[in-house]
Amino acid sequence: MTATTPESAAADPAQDNNKMPSSIKYIVSNELAERFCYYGINSILAVYLTSYLHYTESSAVATQSMFKVGAFFFPLVGAVVADALWGKFKTIVVFSSIYAAGCAALALFGTTELALGASLFFIGFGTGGIKPCVSTNVGDQFTSKNSHLIERAFSFFYLAINLGSSFSIYLCPELLDDPNWGPKWAFGVPAIMMTVATLVFISGRSKYAVVPPAGKKWLRDLLHPRTLRLMGSLLIIYFFVAAFWMLWDQSNGNTWVLQMESALVDKTFFGHTFLPAQIQVVNGIFILIFAPLFSYVVYPFISRFTAVTPLRKIGAGLFITVGSFLIVAWIERQIFSGVRVHAAWQVLAYAVLSIGEVLVSITALEFSYTQAPFTLKSFIMALFLLSIAAGNLGIAAVNKWMIRPIPDASIVAGEQTWIQVPVASDFVVGQKVNLSSTGMIVAIEGKDKPLQGTFVAAEVDTAGSRVRLIDNVTRQSLVSSGTFDAQKGLVATTRLVGAQYFLFFAEILGFLAFIYIFVARRYKEESYVRAA
Repeated sequence: MTATTPESAAADPAQDNNKMPSSIKYIVSNELAERFCYYGINSILAVYLTSYLHYTESSAVATQSMFKVGAFFFPLVGAVVADALWGKFKTIVVFSSIYAAGCAALALFGTTELALGASLFFIGFGTGGIKPCVSTNVGDQFTSKNSHLIERAFSFFYLAINLGSSFSIYLCPELLDDPNWGPKWAFGVPAIMMTVATLVFISGRSKYAVVPPAGKKWLRDLLHPRTLRLMGSLLIIYFFVAAFWMLWDQSNGNTWVLQMESALVDKTFFGHTFLPAQIQVVNGIFILIFAPLFSYVVYPFISRFTAVTPLRKIGAGLFITVGSFLIVAWIERQIFSGVRVHAAWQVLAYAVLSIGEVLVSITALEFSYTQAPFTLKSFIMALFLLSIAAGNLGIAAVNKWMIRPIPDASIVAGEQTWIQVPVASDFVVGQKVNLSSTGMIVAIEGKDKPLQGTFVAAEVDTAGSRVRLIDNVTRQSLVSSGTFDAQKGLVATTRLVGAQYFLFFAEILGFLAFIYIFVARRYKEESYVRAA
């Protein structure tokens, strides 16, 4: 079923119905610069937390995931403001300004936990506020006469996301790693780009087709029984999409990047050694390849034999995404066993994951727009984005849950660092150990650092009930000094050891993908596009 409305006219009535509206280039350019900012910050956040603020891996993963929970929860606020009060243009400009200010604060003051938390809050609030508005603003530029171009426009939109993210994912780790630039510029360049994004969007003001805010009608439409049924049906689909994001977002500056930090991973390609956080740049490259390939080749070919519907695309993407985590679990098993492995295996995992992303994310983005009634476009898009928040909440919850404190443990300093534990047989070589607030110092690569963060069990002495630790990244012995603060210090390990962590998530998505088959068959699709 397709519905249309005459609520607003295109800004460019002379627009050729077989050409993109002239406003699209401003929206896409804005998205490219904004995504450069967001993904640049996100690509280095976990590494910054572990390397500069000495978080444990689990704490860094949980912190970054909660940042993304905010970034994808606050779209609900932006959606209500845009659809009911301000309209999309004003909402985007105001929230973009807050976003840019948060980025600047992170670059200038993000060296303390309080400033870091406040900066990340404003970034999450700002980026969240614009998310449902920018993407739905793409669809608003079309009418029933040129609605056949919407899918292609969303592909351009998604390509801009990946082009911007690819540049920043490569550049920001370089800036962070270079002592001449460091964190201030690694976060500062994204702040500059966010300012550029805001100015580009404002410059296209006269070109946009504008759907005015619905005011009180928005609430009436929201509470309409048919709308409530639609949202209920969409939320069920979004539940499965959330499971996809629970895996995908771990590739984005999260556990996949931390995996690449190990010295056991060879990160050299064609004579150039990449930084751990730079490996993820291949995701954007793969999207740039796969998005048009699927739109112009794969989907038309498969449609010769069976209907290619949005819900079928999403289902296929869920199953394919499971495969990417099986590859990453195999990599983790090699590292856990002390076996050297090449980063090309993770590149393969990114290729598989990117196919899943094309099938799930791009499809769900377009699907969310077309299924939403006119006055609720941004709100429905916010519900879709809430699925990303839910996925990241799942990541944070698992990383909090899997921490297993070791009561009565102590640390013995010296040329080698040992932890004295009640039962050493609970440990195996390769297992990760988290240390927090120990009050001790460790020398790593000639630099004294606090003895806190994530380390690896290199030797288990069951007779002496102790475990020898080595550095998680360099795999070198720990030369430590000082006395363990038993009142404040914490020694812990994880419930999901080695590859079990990635297999855990693969099993969850595999099970839910199977259930999705039966749920999707009961969904009845509708389509709402603007009248000419």
